[in-house]
Amino acid sequence: MKQFAKFLSTLWFAMALTVGAQPIRLHTAAQDGSAPKFIESDGASTGLCPDIFQAMEKADKGLHIDTDPRPTPIKRLEAELKEGQLDVVCALLDTAQRNDMAHRISTPLYVLSERLVGRRDDNGVVNHVRDLAQTGDLVVTQSGASYAADLRRQGVQVVETPGGSVVALRNVLSKRARFYYTNELTGTYYIRAEGLGDQLRLHPGVLQSSPSYLWVSRKVDPAVVRRLEQVVAQLKRSGELDRIYQRYQKDH
Repeated sequence: MKQFAKFLSTLWFAMALTVGAQPIRLHTAAQDGSAPKFIESDGASTGLCPDIFQAMEKADKGLHIDTDPRPTPIKRLEAELKEGQLDVVCALLDTAQRNDMAHRISTPLYVLSERLVGRRDDNGVVNHVRDLAQTGDLVVTQSGASYAADLRRQGVQVVETPGGSVVALRNVLSKRARFYYTNELTGTYYIRAEGLGDQLRLHPGVLQSSPSYLWVSRKVDPAVVRRLEQVVAQLKRSGELDRIYQRYQKDH
C-alpha cells in the first residue's frame, strides 16, 4: 500500500512538472471605472492589476496574461468569466454568486478599505454602515458592485450608477446622493483625476475591510487553476503583493 501511495505521489509530481513546462496564455479585460486597479490609456493597460499580472509572469515564466484594455463593466466581466470568454478576472470581492460561476484563488491579492466619498461641506460623522441606514440618506455605488447588495441588506438606501466612478462622484457633487461608497484607492484617484479635491473628500474612517481575489473561469483546466494558486501564494509569501498595493496606496 505504501509503495502504491509512493507511486501515485511520484506520478503526480511528474505530471505537475509536465504541466509547469507548458506555456499558459490566459485572457482578461480591464474593469471600467476601477482606477488605479486598471488605469485607462491609449495603449496597454496599466495599474495595480496589470502590475500584479507582471509579477505573476515573472514568478512563473510559462504564464502569460493578455489584458483587453477596453473598459468593461463589471457585470459583463462576470458574464464573460462564467461563459469562459475570459479566463481570469482580477481583484473582485467574495460573493456567493461569483463562487457559483468561477473558482476563487484562495490567497487574497490585497485587502480593500471601504470608505465614503462625500462633499467637503458635509460635516456629518459616519462611523459604521448602521449609521448610514439610520440616516436614510441615499448612497451611490457603481453598477454591479458587490457593495450594493451588502449595503441593502443592512438597510442602506442604495442606487447603482452606470458610468463608473466619475458619474458616481458627479451624483454626490450635485446632491443626488449624499455619499459614494467605494474603496479608498479608487475614491482618492478619481477625486484627484477629476480635479474635485476642493469640493469632495474621503470621509474619515474605514467602514469595512474586505479581501479582494483573483477569479478563474470554471472552464480553465484544473491544473492551471492549481498553478495560479501556487503563484499567487508565492507572491504573498514573498511580500510582493503587499509591495505592489502599498505603492499605489502611496502614489494615489
